[in-house]
Amino acid sequence: MSKIIISGVTLNENQKSRLTSLGEIIYLPSATSSDDLLKQTEGADILYSNGAFLLESLPKFNHLFITYPYIELGVFDAEELKKKDVIIANAQGGNRPSIIEWVMFMVLELFRKFIPFVRVTENNPIQIQESLSGKKVLIVGKGSIGTKIAIPCQAFGMIVDFFVRGDNLITKAANADIVINALNCNSSSYNLLNEEFFMSLKPGSYFISFVRQYTYDLDALLKAIDQGIIAGAAIDCDPEKFGDTDNAFYQKALSNPKILVTPHIAWSTKQAVANGVEIGMQNIELFLNSKPQNILKKI
Repeated sequence: MSKIIISGVTLNENQKSRLTSLGEIIYLPSATSSDDLLKQTEGADILYSNGAFLLESLPKFNHLFITYPYIELGVFDAEELKKKDVIIANAQGGNRPSIIEWVMFMVLELFRKFIPFVRVTENNPIQIQESLSGKKVLIVGKGSIGTKIAIPCQAFGMIVDFFVRGDNLITKAANADIVINALNCNSSSYNLLNEEFFMSLKPGSYFISFVRQYTYDLDALLKAIDQGIIAGAAIDCDPEKFGDTDNAFYQKALSNPKILVTPHIAWSTKQAVANGVEIGMQNIELFLNSKPQNILKKI
């Protein structure tokens, strides 16, 4: 019988009932440190973690199936972990609709600039802005979320293209009116969107990112904005603590008024939370049924 540790994840009664038939279940509070997480998992076969101290603990695990209710975890070598019989599954698709909603709100705000005119009480001269129709969007990353962002973009009449591994990024982005960063964190995406990239963009273009700063250079983005190359940007500060506006990365992004910055809340809907928890449950059930899903294969 499998020993299953639930660390900091809140399950509903139906999910708890489903787990009961799968093995010995131990519910524990969120880990307070990497050492605490290692103690929680002693003798365990499966860990369902809320993500606390998980990434830094991975190299210390052996013979463990791990799942968590989110999508991105960070950078690790899945092949090296596999040698230690450590397998990791995420909640792919759980927060996808919520992320796309955030992206499209930011696309609309960057081009149409609605917010200053909501509930105005003084007369203002009409400002003629840009429609999304006919605008060229480059989505950098054609994964679970990137592919779906294309759908509402096309519905608004935008012309969509993708950057995938092997393409020439500078060439792909040359004529884009807006670049949307949907990259996963892996060995090939580190700082891929660097100063050369930002300085090569079309003058007056926009940039949106909801993924980890591992993939792009914020200083280079700020430089391109200051030099008038990029007209504006929108950033959700992942992986800073949800709602945290005090951290250095958020404060640096906030320093430029042309960046619409949010504190890691793009995912934050009730549906995304419920979806993620349920997908994690399904990951455990299918793994024990020898039909694993959502296995991460990072390098």
